[in-house]
Amino acid sequence: MIKVGIIGADSPDAGELLRILIHHPEVVIKCLYAPKLSGRLLSSCHHGFIGEESLNFSDKLNPSEYDIVFIADDSDTGRSLMRRSDEWPNLRIVDMSPHRFDFWESNGMEYGLSEMNRKCLVRGARLAMVPSSVAALALNALYPLASNLLISSDIKIRVEASKAISRKIDKENVAKEISAMLAKTQTSFNSKIEIDVIPDDLVRSMRVRISLKCPLDITEIDRVYNSIYDDHSFTFTGISEVGFREVEGTQKCVVTFCKASQSQLELASIGDSHMRGGAGDAVHIMNLFFSLDEKIGLNMKPSCYGNENESNQQTSWFA
Repeated sequence: MIKVGIIGADSPDAGELLRILIHHPEVVIKCLYAPKLSGRLLSSCHHGFIGEESLNFSDKLNPSEYDIVFIADDSDTGRSLMRRSDEWPNLRIVDMSPHRFDFWESNGMEYGLSEMNRKCLVRGARLAMVPSSVAALALNALYPLASNLLISSDIKIRVEASKAISRKIDKENVAKEISAMLAKTQTSFNSKIEIDVIPDDLVRSMRVRISLKCPLDITEIDRVYNSIYDDHSFTFTGISEVGFREVEGTQKCVVTFCKASQSQLELASIGDSHMRGGAGDAVHIMNLFFSLDEKIGLNMKPSCYGNENESNQQTSWFA
């Protein structure tokens, strides 16, 4: 069994993580580090666990006792652990904290988006950061183009998210994150990225719409995307948009595309913002670290079903 410690166990991100880990068949939770709540039951903070668990928060943290630690806050404790990680050569660390991309670069962490970086995560990596939600969805949409050296124009990104999430989006840092990862794939990449954030009445879901130039017709674009994602478990593609209810509560990312004109390609990428760029990606990284089936613990059903009043017409999303 994988022995897990969580720093910042009283944070909302930790609550989402615990919702997955408590029923993960390969995990035993050893430490819920939250000094201010030490001794109190997990359910005293994360009320969804009433009647489910008798775990207590703790003010003790001993990294030598764990196989992996998730950092779910931006405290000095988590940052100190990352800087001292060489003291525990068998310990894996997954950083879920609100971070700046330059902190990841300076601390030698792997980028935890498996669609782009799966090989590194399964080949001996010990430290990884969870991507931001916007970057995770945008990169899943753009990565197939970068892999085929097809990005040569500036990129316009429009993010639709809840009001609470929208307020937390650092557009400059997210643009830097996306640019850096695209440049690792397509070394010639030097496009400008413009990000616009649109607060919406969404709760968990996020949609990232992207517009850029691409001369390929829709059939060839479909082939390019299928060739990249045919062996990935959580990212799916198509030419018709699906509703938010299809991804809420799951690890799925759905990327759709249309041609607004012969030269203009428009992409839409949707996912649950608490999972993609959050707890779901953190567990996915753990599964890859320990050579588990990447879907273990993440085979969740959508939280809702039914059609939504969303148009599937192939018209310009940026009109």
